[in-house]
Amino acid sequence: MDLAVGNLTQVIESLASTAASNPYVALSMLIQFLLGFGLGYVAAKAAKYVLAFIAILVVGAALNVWSLGLTVEDIVRVLGERGAELKDALLWLAQVMGLMTLGPTSLGFLAGVVVALLRR
Repeated sequence: MDLAVGNLTQVIESLASTAASNPYVALSMLIQFLLGFGLGYVAAKAAKYVLAFIAILVVGAALNVWSLGLTVEDIVRVLGERGAELKDALLWLAQVMGLMTLGPTSLGFLAGVVVALLRR
């Protein structure tokens, strides 16, 4: 954990020194941060509707499977297997999209998500 905090500190110090040395870089980083903030804010606000839609589909599918005579244990087992596959796919997608890297847009995205979740 200390290694991750040390890397985070180094990245933030590097970004700050680069921004301080060139006003164009600072302006670009500010715009990237604001774009990420907007993306995070909108994504967090839309997430509740997307999650509700998915939950409705899952409940409907579970009722269909249940009506065919399967037990709750069978449904939970299948959903658990699919959940593990989905988790791996989401982690791969996050790495491909660069969300695991720390940059102004990612920081803005996280700040936007936090503000959207705290603001009602």
